[in-house]
Amino acid sequence: MAVAIDLDRVIASREALEKVPAKLAHRLGVLPVALENDTLIVVQCDEDNAAGIMQLEGQIGLEIRVAPARRPEGVEKAIRRYYPESAGTGTPLALLEELINRAIQIHCSDIHLDTESGRALVRMRVDGLMRIDRELTPEAMADLVSAVKVSSRLDISEKRIPQDGQLTIESLGEEISMRVATIPTLHGEKLTLRILATAATAAELSGIDNLGMRGQHRDMFLSALRQAHGVILLSGPTGSGKTTTLYAALRHLRAPGTSHIVSIEDPVEIPLDGVNQVHVDSERVSFNKALRSVMRHDPDIIMIGEIRDGESADIAVKSALTGHLVLSTLHANDSLSVVTRLANLGVARELIVSTLRLVIAQRLVRRPCPHCRRLLPCDGPSADAFRLEPGTAVVEPVGCQLCGGGYSGRLGLYEMVPIRKRERELIMAGAGTDAMADHAFGGLGLPTLFQDGRAKAIEHLTTLAEVRRVIYLGEEN
Repeated sequence: MAVAIDLDRVIASREALEKVPAKLAHRLGVLPVALENDTLIVVQCDEDNAAGIMQLEGQIGLEIRVAPARRPEGVEKAIRRYYPESAGTGTPLALLEELINRAIQIHCSDIHLDTESGRALVRMRVDGLMRIDRELTPEAMADLVSAVKVSSRLDISEKRIPQDGQLTIESLGEEISMRVATIPTLHGEKLTLRILATAATAAELSGIDNLGMRGQHRDMFLSALRQAHGVILLSGPTGSGKTTTLYAALRHLRAPGTSHIVSIEDPVEIPLDGVNQVHVDSERVSFNKALRSVMRHDPDIIMIGEIRDGESADIAVKSALTGHLVLSTLHANDSLSVVTRLANLGVARELIVSTLRLVIAQRLVRRPCPHCRRLLPCDGPSADAFRLEPGTAVVEPVGCQLCGGGYSGRLGLYEMVPIRKRERELIMAGAGTDAMADHAFGGLGLPTLFQDGRAKAIEHLTTLAEVRRVIYLGEEN
């Protein structure tokens, strides 16, 4: 049975798209996604449209193979996304709209406009890695940068200092929100557009079950969310999915409708019904000022986008002490380093043990494409590094027209440590991270990031190369 094509993850190839004229695609309700020799693979709005498929074969002179769509109701919207009915006019604003549409097609999180010596590049980050989308002339890039700055209400004449702004464009009936940042470089201004909210993003990240947590981690996370008060802290580098996990938690917590939930974010990335979201910025409303104000509005649950300094850490911990459930992120290398980081920010150990409920570290790895992946036996250095039996079957990326590089989509790797009686005793005794790790991962047998990644590679949910990319293996040996 053919693997269903997930249009929220798959990237339709340009080669396939060029085989079907836009008018024909719209009229027949078909979207070409890949070309294999003389066979065009398509998905369609109407699964019983045999006559339309015969007409398409006759007009383009290729054999057509219909693949099932994971969400047939999304095919029509995907056709409109790949074949916009209104063509661009050649203006910088039209180019900007084309780039944003392209970014959404390929599930891009960031658009980079880079000016180099003698050339200008548009690069896009897909599944965490950068790829060059196209090259522009320096003149075209300058016009594009100006169009972005005007649309973002930035000072178009100021090119010597960094600027930050917000941009919203309507596309196919939904608002696409972006955070815009400029910075001067040796060869001109660089712009980065972070795509904050799309319907596909919201659907993909709708719940905890979509994050990639294994059973033990899911149970620990849900148990912590059931607490009446306390602090849950996530750690990890930029781009490791911390905010995504927080949003999934808020979606879970808002479901009964019996709690007053407030989030404090910079910026608000995805609008959530049932959550009072507060946008803060350093110039007018700081995190700390907003957090103090929120406490006067009788919240039950508070989400803080990031604990940035000692003051915000102190307010967050004392909020939990007075009967609130607080969720936030903190920059640390692993789960238990969160405790050390809180202490370094000046939070008293008595407050840490009284309020901390769960510490989490996470990373993001790419999923292998289900349409082209292959299984190979793992031997040699890789088997030794991951402590696998020689010959263990693991996934190797191949690459096809549906993915481009062997991967499609991402999932999380997790490391979690609940803070209970023994952990509180260790914290109060001033135990270091190594001593606490020996207890949590040695004594209790909780899985580390490495072990979670290894298990997911054995289950063929990711590849060994991806686990190696995001985790330093030397610490596990």
